[in-house]
Amino acid sequence: MLLSRVARPLLAAVSVANGVETLINPKPRIEAMTPLLARGPAPVNPTLVVSADAALKITAGLAMGLGWAPRLAAGLLAVDLIPGVVAEHPFSPGGAPDARRAKQQNFLSNCGLLGGLLLAIATSGGKRKRRKAH
Repeated sequence: MLLSRVARPLLAAVSVANGVETLINPKPRIEAMTPLLARGPAPVNPTLVVSADAALKITAGLAMGLGWAPRLAAGLLAVDLIPGVVAEHPFSPGGAPDARRAKQQNFLSNCGLLGGLLLAIATSGGKRKRRKAH
């Protein structure tokens, strides 16, 4: 379907750009992930996690955008999006109103991105299995 061929690369571009930006400037993401990773049962290197996350976003984003296993790629991107949303959630009290508003906007944008990825998982892109006639 033509719509899927246009929509998937547009949706994937967000993840690819985010992954590239993270590789170029990992410090803010490392700072955001460190408290979340500290809650875990075993110590984890935040730099390694952030680098792997960026690589996944770039790889899965390119795969989805190019139509290579787009449902699987969208699924990986959707699962990958959730910890970042949790780490950067806007619901903590305090902080400057402008910063809180920016966090809320980012949170809502990520929720919209998650919705788009779920739609990409659910749609077949126009390919339908043919049933055998009995």
